[in-house]
Amino acid sequence: MLDRKPAGVVKYGIIGCGAITKRYIDVFENLKIACVAAVADSDGAKSKAMAQCFNCLAYDDYHELLTNRDIDVVIIATPSGLHAQMALDSLGAGKHTVVEKPMAMTPEQAGAMINAARRAGRILTTVLNNRFLPASTFLKNTVDQGIMGRMLFGSACVHWYRPQRYYNEAAWRGTKLMDGGVLLNQAIHHLDLLLYYLGDVKQLQAYRATLAHDIEVEDTAVAIVEFTSGAIGTINATTCAYPRNLEETVTVIGEKGSVILGGPKLNGFRAWRVDGVSEPEVKEVPKWYGHYKVIEDVTLAIMEKREPLIKCEDGKKALDLIWSIMSNSKIKLNHNP
Repeated sequence: MLDRKPAGVVKYGIIGCGAITKRYIDVFENLKIACVAAVADSDGAKSKAMAQCFNCLAYDDYHELLTNRDIDVVIIATPSGLHAQMALDSLGAGKHTVVEKPMAMTPEQAGAMINAARRAGRILTTVLNNRFLPASTFLKNTVDQGIMGRMLFGSACVHWYRPQRYYNEAAWRGTKLMDGGVLLNQAIHHLDLLLYYLGDVKQLQAYRATLAHDIEVEDTAVAIVEFTSGAIGTINATTCAYPRNLEETVTVIGEKGSVILGGPKLNGFRAWRVDGVSEPEVKEVPKWYGHYKVIEDVTLAIMEKREPLIKCEDGKKALDLIWSIMSNSKIKLNHNP
């Protein structure tokens, strides 16, 4: 059990005590300027067990957590379909709010959340943790400094495997209302990085299919995109790559350099060919590092009265791209050929 932290630190509440919440145990054990004051889950046994890890209060109704005046920030770590309403409730209660990916299920929901944050004068951000990984940070700086020249091409590739039992383990998985498909669930971090490096998308063509799973949403999607800069790119995402995860890469090609970001959790380079810049040595980090950096930045933003590095609009941009792909494609159901 973690020691209680002194008064004066930023106090967090966490809604949802599933697998992703376990990552926050390491985050707050290592973050000295913040602590978890309470957790909530509709499964009382889960909330009590998680509360022991944080040495904090446990609730089985998140509305009760929101009435706790000691809590400054709420982390929403529930199934995706619950994110929007819980965020609106959190902001309505005057809490700064951090939402696990995806920010919401639709751009309209995200827009309502952004408006609520502005009305409340509170921070709203989403956990786009891969932006903070050392390799990603180095590549972003290289692009922004113009070292790679004008951007010409980019791609996001997610070839993962999820067996049918993965979707069967929880009733909300693979549903339109609560989960979404491969784009909204598995590939959203990679699409965010593509936007992070190459900017907004102007137009696209896309195709989606459900090829190997009995689910309501796509397990495979491809798209060809044109960025507002004039660069073009591709998006390939699937959960059909039997028998195990095969690839996750983000490729950036400019006039003076080509880079493939890949490796475990995208914190490495499959290829680095940039004029005048040797391939950097990338520091290995624990799997909770990206979450740590997100929470550290939010905490400092509150203390310093500034915006966080990841704006709420960033989360909405990824949703806008996904919904543009979905609205420009018809899903082909083919799991029972």
